[in-house]
Amino acid sequence: MNWTADPAHTCFECRAGLLREDDGRFSAYAINLPGVASQGDNEGEAISNIVDAITGALIEYKADGAIPWADEFLEENVVEKRILIDLSKIPVAV
Repeated sequence: MNWTADPAHTCFECRAGLLREDDGRFSAYAINLPGVASQGDNEGEAISNIVDAITGALIEYKADGAIPWADEFLEENVVEKRILIDLSKIPVAV
Protein backbone atom coordinates (compact mmCIF):
# COMPACT_ATOMS: atom_id res chain seq x y z
CA MET A 1 0.00 0.00 0.00
CA ASN A 2 1.38 3.38 -0.93
CA TRP A 3 -0.31 5.17 1.94
CA THR A 4 -0.07 3.76 5.41
CA ALA A 5 -1.78 4.74 8.62
CA ASP A 6 -0.91 4.03 12.23
CA PRO A 7 -3.41 2.11 14.40
CA ALA A 8 -4.95 5.40 15.56
CA HIS A 9 -5.31 6.48 11.92
CA THR A 10 -3.63 9.83 12.56
CA CYS A 11 -0.19 9.34 10.99
CA PHE A 12 0.14 8.89 7.23
CA GLU A 13 3.12 8.26 4.97
CA CYS A 14 2.16 10.17 1.83
CA ARG A 15 3.63 10.08 -1.65
CA ALA A 16 3.85 13.34 -3.55
CA GLY A 17 4.93 13.96 -7.13
CA LEU A 18 7.15 16.97 -7.79
CA LEU A 19 7.61 18.40 -11.29
CA ARG A 20 9.78 21.31 -12.41
CA GLU A 21 7.80 23.49 -14.81
CA ASP A 22 9.22 25.25 -17.88
CA ASP A 23 9.22 28.59 -16.03
CA GLY A 24 11.41 27.12 -13.25
CA ARG A 25 8.65 26.85 -10.65
CA PHE A 26 7.50 23.51 -9.24
CA SER A 27 4.15 21.75 -9.28
CA ALA A 28 3.33 19.11 -6.68
CA TYR A 29 0.46 16.64 -6.31
CA ALA A 30 -0.61 13.81 -4.04
CA ILE A 31 0.01 10.61 -6.00
CA ASN A 32 -2.87 8.61 -4.47
CA LEU A 33 -5.26 11.31 -3.30
CA PRO A 34 -7.23 12.79 -6.20
CA GLY A 35 -7.55 16.53 -6.57
CA VAL A 36 -4.81 17.46 -4.10
CA ALA A 37 -2.17 19.61 -5.77
CA SER A 38 -0.11 22.73 -5.20
CA GLN A 39 2.87 24.64 -6.51
CA GLY A 40 5.77 26.79 -5.39
CA ASP A 41 8.46 29.11 -6.69
CA ASN A 42 11.11 26.57 -5.64
CA GLU A 43 11.22 22.91 -4.57
CA GLY A 44 11.09 23.65 -0.84
CA GLU A 45 8.08 25.93 -1.19
CA ALA A 46 6.26 23.39 -3.38
CA ILE A 47 6.85 20.63 -0.82
CA SER A 48 5.69 22.85 2.03
CA ASN A 49 2.57 23.79 0.08
CA ILE A 50 1.70 20.18 -0.85
CA VAL A 51 2.12 19.15 2.80
CA ASP A 52 -0.41 21.84 3.74
CA ALA A 53 -2.76 20.73 0.95
CA ILE A 54 -2.54 17.02 1.87
CA THR A 55 -2.99 17.80 5.56
CA GLY A 56 -6.09 19.89 4.89
CA ALA A 57 -7.55 17.23 2.61
CA LEU A 58 -6.93 14.44 5.13
CA ILE A 59 -8.56 16.45 7.93
CA GLU A 60 -11.65 17.09 5.79
CA TYR A 61 -11.89 13.50 4.51
CA LYS A 62 -11.50 12.05 8.01
CA ALA A 63 -14.23 14.40 9.26
CA ASP A 64 -16.48 13.09 6.48
CA GLY A 65 -15.66 9.52 7.53
CA ALA A 66 -13.63 8.19 4.58
CA ILE A 67 -10.45 9.00 2.67
CA PRO A 68 -10.94 8.43 -1.09
CA TRP A 69 -7.63 6.74 -1.90
CA ALA A 70 -7.06 6.39 -5.63
CA ASP A 71 -4.93 4.27 -7.92
CA GLU A 72 -1.34 5.39 -8.33
CA PHE A 73 -0.85 8.23 -10.81
CA LEU A 74 2.74 9.18 -11.60
CA GLU A 75 3.43 11.44 -14.57
CA GLU A 76 6.62 11.40 -16.65
CA ASN A 77 9.60 13.36 -15.31
CA VAL A 78 8.09 13.50 -11.83
CA VAL A 79 10.27 13.09 -8.76
CA GLU A 80 8.55 11.17 -5.98
CA LYS A 81 8.85 12.46 -2.41
CA ARG A 82 7.61 10.67 0.69
CA ILE A 83 6.08 12.85 3.37
CA LEU A 84 5.03 11.92 6.90
CA ILE A 85 1.91 13.73 8.11
CA ASP A 86 0.85 13.33 11.73
CA LEU A 87 -2.68 14.69 12.16
CA SER A 88 -2.50 14.24 15.94
CA LYS A 89 -0.14 17.24 16.04
CA ILE A 90 -2.43 19.49 13.98
CA PRO A 91 -4.75 21.73 16.01
CA VAL A 92 -8.30 21.52 14.66
CA ALA A 93 -10.88 24.19 15.47
CA VAL A 94 -14.13 22.82 16.86
